[in-house]
Amino acid sequence: MKALRMRNLLILLALVAGSCIPDRESDYEKIVERDNRFLSEYIERNNITAIENQLGFYYQKIESNDIGNQIVNNDVLGIYYEIKTIDGQLIESYLDESKRPRVYKHGDGGLIPRVINFTSGLAKEGETFMIYSPSYLAYQEYSFQQLIVPNSNLVIKVKFASIYDEEELVELEEELIQEYIETKGLEGFEKTADGIYLKILEEGTQGGKVAANDDIVLFEFELKQLGADNVISKTNDNTPIQAKIGAQGNLKFLNFGLKGTNNGMEIEILTPSRLGFGTTQQVFPFQIRQDLFNRGALNAIARPFEPLHFKAKIKEVK
Repeated sequence: MKALRMRNLLILLALVAGSCIPDRESDYEKIVERDNRFLSEYIERNNITAIENQLGFYYQKIESNDIGNQIVNNDVLGIYYEIKTIDGQLIESYLDESKRPRVYKHGDGGLIPRVINFTSGLAKEGETFMIYSPSYLAYQEYSFQQLIVPNSNLVIKVKFASIYDEEELVELEEELIQEYIETKGLEGFEKTADGIYLKILEEGTQGGKVAANDDIVLFEFELKQLGADNVISKTNDNTPIQAKIGAQGNLKFLNFGLKGTNNGMEIEILTPSRLGFGTTQQVFPFQIRQDLFNRGALNAIARPFEPLHFKAKIKEVK
């Protein structure tokens, strides 16, 4: 009984910390009881030999790596994965190891679905796990089109392929930017001392005021993840926003890129994430990120550890 109370306490703490869509407290016991029963029956019915974790999920280590580094809190990880419901509906498969792994930071609130993050601390670099997750550690009551059904228990395969240090992360994003420029055959970008790639698309008004620290710049913009087609943020038509150059609350690349602009200038910037939104919460699959952001479940629209592509037209410098 004491162990059961401890398990329920751990589950409650997990629900409170970094929840995707918060559950009503009055429904908590019913949700836990329902999902635990469904998962237990699934494990038994399919003769699966798995370890039950105190948080409520089950796992199997299907590929070991005794010489791999143990994953610890705040490690930045690259993984390959496949996410299905226990009914076999595929949510996303990203197992092709010829591609770069998907990256997130192992820590509180670092990833949706959270069960992958919880499992990370049980693994070593190079190991592969099967995870059997209750919905309250996954997407909970959230739904998205036909892809994610509310209250879905999940079966997830994860290969913990890489642990990145800070220098490797810088190199990773630098490679992504360089490859993008080369693949697209882009010209005119110059890397600044601050670490952004800047291109002037249109020169501004001759003799106009040139933006410097503490000046206010009004501009229209659009923002994408590097290489993506969809715009993740932009100004409304003919409704510029303003930023004070050097202000502490600005994204760093704005302070760097807006300095030296003038009225009518158009610029394009490729920037690593560390000069943008920083280490944001990761979301799998990628296509639900915008919807979660629109619902207020995420505080940043941009993905972590990926460069950004920014275009702006300067309307006024004052």
